[in-house]
Amino acid sequence: MRTNLVSGATVGRLLVMTAALAVSSTAVSQEFPSLSGAVASGGGEVWSGGDPGGSIAGPSLAGEYLDPIPDEGNELGAVYPGDACSSCNGGEAGGIRSFYNRCGCDTPQFPWFTGPGNCDNWCVGPHWNVEVDGMFIHRDDADWAAASVTPAQIVDQFDYGPGVRIFATAYNYSNYGLQIRYEGVNDFHSTALTGAAGITYQSNLNSLEVNLMRRRDVPLKIFAGGRYIEIDEEYIETTLGTGDTDGTFIENRLMGFQIGAGRDAWQLNRWVTIEPFGNIGAYFNDFKREDIDFTGSAQTIDKNEFDEIAFLGEAGVTSVLRINACLALRGGYQVMAFHGVAGALETAQNPVGGFDPDELIYHGARFGVEYQR
Repeated sequence: MRTNLVSGATVGRLLVMTAALAVSSTAVSQEFPSLSGAVASGGGEVWSGGDPGGSIAGPSLAGEYLDPIPDEGNELGAVYPGDACSSCNGGEAGGIRSFYNRCGCDTPQFPWFTGPGNCDNWCVGPHWNVEVDGMFIHRDDADWAAASVTPAQIVDQFDYGPGVRIFATAYNYSNYGLQIRYEGVNDFHSTALTGAAGITYQSNLNSLEVNLMRRRDVPLKIFAGGRYIEIDEEYIETTLGTGDTDGTFIENRLMGFQIGAGRDAWQLNRWVTIEPFGNIGAYFNDFKREDIDFTGSAQTIDKNEFDEIAFLGEAGVTSVLRINACLALRGGYQVMAFHGVAGALETAQNPVGGFDPDELIYHGARFGVEYQR
């Protein structure tokens, strides 16, 4: 009987050791890769086009990463293989609905495309594209010949004014995008002298637009939206000697809609692409004019407001140099042609209260950076 008892204990110990070895072997085979291994993996893909909604994991990841294991207390994690996706990924299972997981359900290394440290490869949130450019824009020269008193000397004609262009686009899970753009130049100056007076002419341009668009597999991208443009100008004539001043201040406030298109890229090589764009729009111009006359201590102010239909055509081309998957350098040229707006110089020559709409053209270069994730 004693021999049988010893043999039973031995068998029990052998079974425990066998189970421990099996667990240890499984743990070793399921070890996560190192950070450098995750970053260097080529199995993922940084988003640059096409449908962003699918799983990004490629065949090369199959033997390199574990299947995603969700945190039981955190619904933001991935799901077990074979389980339904949360509703944000098109499945029927319950889950957090306030974010968009563009990596899908069965992607390793959630919440990254290809692991931490590789640019900005988050699975959650919209696709972002942000462009920030410095602008050097030229406004049509002041038409001093149209003035009733031709200046004897043009001290400074309108030159290239510095400005900024900020462009941000976010795409949701269905590839629809919301696009917001601001551009403005607030430093156009022209001055002149006559035998009796000095003249100062200043102009500003500011534009804000919101567009809707849909990202598709074809290169041509259509967008449409609303736009607000303001062109403010002031014309001040100061009589030499007496200091008496006459000023005309105008506001072209354009509110309307536009439609346009851009081509994603003509790829010259793996680093350089060419991206043209163009748009046209119709606007309601709420034009305001204010004439102020200072003679001695007396001041006279006359205000008038007019309505006019205005149009804008805009086109440009940009060359993009890719630094990496997220960052690029940009340089381009654009033209803006207005019809139905008025300048302060021409307005000042009209009878008080008049409005004489005309054409106005801006053009110039821009240089900046682009970031996408």
